[in-house]
Amino acid sequence: MSGTNETGGAGPDPVADPVADPVADPVADPMADWGAAGVAMGQGDIDDLFGGPEPVAEEGPRRGLEALVGGAVRYERLPMLEIVVDRLARLMTTSSRKFTADNADVVIDRIRPVRVGAFLDTITLPALIGVIRIEEWDGYCLAALDSRLIGSIVDILLGGRRNALQPIEGRPYTPIERTFVEKFVSIIAQDMSKAFESVSPAEFRLERFEITPGYAMITKPTAAALTFRAEITMEGRGGYIDFLLPYTSIEPVRDLLSQEVLGKKQGGDTIWRNHLAEELPRAGIELTAVIERRVMSFSEVAAWQPGSVFVLDRRQEDPIEVFCQELMVCRAAIASKDERVVLRVEECVIDRSWPGSAPGQEA
Repeated sequence: MSGTNETGGAGPDPVADPVADPVADPVADPMADWGAAGVAMGQGDIDDLFGGPEPVAEEGPRRGLEALVGGAVRYERLPMLEIVVDRLARLMTTSSRKFTADNADVVIDRIRPVRVGAFLDTITLPALIGVIRIEEWDGYCLAALDSRLIGSIVDILLGGRRNALQPIEGRPYTPIERTFVEKFVSIIAQDMSKAFESVSPAEFRLERFEITPGYAMITKPTAAALTFRAEITMEGRGGYIDFLLPYTSIEPVRDLLSQEVLGKKQGGDTIWRNHLAEELPRAGIELTAVIERRVMSFSEVAAWQPGSVFVLDRRQEDPIEVFCQELMVCRAAIASKDERVVLRVEECVIDRSWPGSAPGQEA
């Protein structure tokens, strides 16, 4: 009996009871307390609950078409574009000071190549993305303003508070903020027109604003582009504007932007020009004297035989035209010298429409 009582007093076997297991308690208790105590689960807790986060696969070298489409963008140096960007910084500095009536400075970072999709992915939200139309080049560019710059502009225009700027997070921009920024970006678009004026006249015009980067897709995501950042500081405050110029937009003036000096003439080698001037006078050319042009049917031409007479609607003293290929060089009259038919030049003419059709060629 005593052995039976000792066994019953000892209670249930601690090894068989999972609740009494000291090793199982630390794992089971937090899982039970989440629902009971109302503790918020973080992302790490959720990952642990479902077996942990997926390991990040190491990105291997890109091959074939993937390397061409998604690889790094080859940067083609455009010296004139760098000069245009420097001029844009000076124009933006003057415009920012006039617009805010404050001491503003603009510094533009170096130009970098980038993919359009990668640029849109790096935009920090919330932001306002201005879509700017380039009329003469039939293209677009982007100007993305960060929230710090937007808040600084609004604060200065509404009273110029000198205290710390409150960040704009988790809310859409108000109509007043959008109106101020729209006027500011419109002024910047005018500065861009003035900056590119020395290269090629073009009108940069603000078309619309987007707050979602995906809606500001002005060309293919894999298209190559150039980007540069303009840092704007105003009495300890400010922000930045990220500009994006796709290569497709600047293609019409790409040759001009690649010049080392503005107005540089192609083929300006004086040695080659002098050599060409010496050799051209000795070059042989073939001249064709056209007495008359007439449209005839094939049956009339096929009926010609030796001895047939072809009557021309032209008198002997009427001038005829002399051509070199399709270029009319002179008008001459038929004459005779030493019992030979010769041409006497009456007028030297070079047809300005060459290499188009010469006068009378349609007949």
